[in-house]
Amino acid sequence: MHKLAAVAVLVAAVSRTSTAQSCSISSTAATPAPCTVTSTHSLTMPSLLALTMSGFTSGTSQTLAAPSAISDFGAGTTATIPTTGPAFTVKANRAYKVQISAAAATFSGTSYAKPAGDITWSTASGGTFVALTTTATDVSTGGATAGSSSVGIFYKTNYNLLQDVPGTYTLDVTFTLVAP
Repeated sequence: MHKLAAVAVLVAAVSRTSTAQSCSISSTAATPAPCTVTSTHSLTMPSLLALTMSGFTSGTSQTLAAPSAISDFGAGTTATIPTTGPAFTVKANRAYKVQISAAAATFSGTSYAKPAGDITWSTASGGTFVALTTTATDVSTGGATAGSSSVGIFYKTNYNLLQDVPGTYTLDVTFTLVAP
């Protein structure tokens, strides 16, 4: 057993010296030629991305505006109520995408399965609104940045007087930062 340990130490010492480089100067010249040893250095830079969200109603919860009177429905049975949602910024050392999706196809909390698509979203209050789905949808894309411009999310929630029964509805909305 001692012989095996001695051989292992000897092999380690030989392998260390076989990769070592050295140089020496032996000259009688007043200014001898330099001696150099070159080594290769390497590093691995990881993808670094950060998503910062702010402006939720409370913590990471968002309360959507709801009708407060029958008159909000006008002459019909549907109403669309706007809500200013959260905003986000991104820091990244590479290209990125921010995506939005619903965690479920319907809200929970009442006897009526209100569709997630009743929430529509946009990055401009007067922009084109897109129905929320369970499939991740690109909200914003960009390249390497020390801090992107703040991107706001705006919601319009569709309500149906004849279907949306009284109660509290909840739906998790996921914002995802991806490196494409």
